[in-house]
Amino acid sequence: MLSQLGGLFVQWFLLILFVSEIGGKLYLNWNHQFGIVEDHSLYDEISQDQRGTALAVASLVFAGLAIILSDSPGQHVLQIEIFVAAFGMLLIAAFAHELTLTYRIVLTLQEMALEYGLMLMVWGIFLLIYELTPGTGLVLAVVSLAVFLFRFASLKGELEAHANE
Repeated sequence: MLSQLGGLFVQWFLLILFVSEIGGKLYLNWNHQFGIVEDHSLYDEISQDQRGTALAVASLVFAGLAIILSDSPGQHVLQIEIFVAAFGMLLIAAFAHELTLTYRIVLTLQEMALEYGLMLMVWGIFLLIYELTPGTGLVLAVVSLAVFLFRFASLKGELEAHANE
């Protein structure tokens, strides 16, 4: 069984990685990130799509939290904590929409909050299902690993794009 410490490590690793990634993007091109948005229609369309996705997934996380809390709230504390962090990131992604037409950094933060919220949700689901049915561990691990690998495989390209904008 996964330890409580291992679960917390991944959760905090993702949050630290979020801060590090945004710091890297700012370092690579501060002026661009804090530049005023000129093409409002493009940014609005991208932001609206991300907002819709964030709200849809946040509602799923909220439903999952309700089920966990109604069943046995004290038994799954770590999973609840991770789902709350995911829910928070997804709400940040949803409510950042109104500000995405100001500075480019807001769209970057919205996109990252959506991505990291989804990764936290995947991690919370992994821990919850693994605790309830340990026999599914291998399948869950492969699926979760694939999600994380796809996200981090794109990171190098994203950083290069931010440096060249």
